[in-house]
Amino acid sequence: MTVTPPPGLVVRLMDARDLQRGFLETLSALKPTELSHEAAVSVFQRRLRSKVHTYVALLENQVIGTASLMIEPKFLHGGSAVGHIEDVAVRQSEQHHGIGLALMKHLFEVCQQAGCYKVILDCAPDVAPFYEKLGFHQWALGYRVDLQIQPTA
Repeated sequence: MTVTPPPGLVVRLMDARDLQRGFLETLSALKPTELSHEAAVSVFQRRLRSKVHTYVALLENQVIGTASLMIEPKFLHGGSAVGHIEDVAVRQSEQHHGIGLALMKHLFEVCQQAGCYKVILDCAPDVAPFYEKLGFHQWALGYRVDLQIQPTA
């Protein structure tokens, strides 16, 4: 990939102040978010306790991209780890400008430092070419069951 991220782009772990810097608006590039600020703070705190790491891409102190990473220690592969990437989103107006690439490169570095032997993610077919350009390849099958539970936020 030859797209260069914009100068001044910062990718880092999210902190609670990012909720007021456009985080939910950016995440809405995937699906509309319907959380109040208070509910979003509660979810953020639960995620921290669960060791779900959310990363943000900021430009001029505004969140324009985000991705989540969970590191799973494995009993297999000598006790090494797997990185699970979720909810990669780039604000609609900033797509195709290298933001997603910068986020993914950052997550790859975090996974390497954590001793991950692989990184996995699920994605919609229309964005698969982006991930394939990063070296991902289709592997196995993914399935899901939608449970009828109420959010606890």
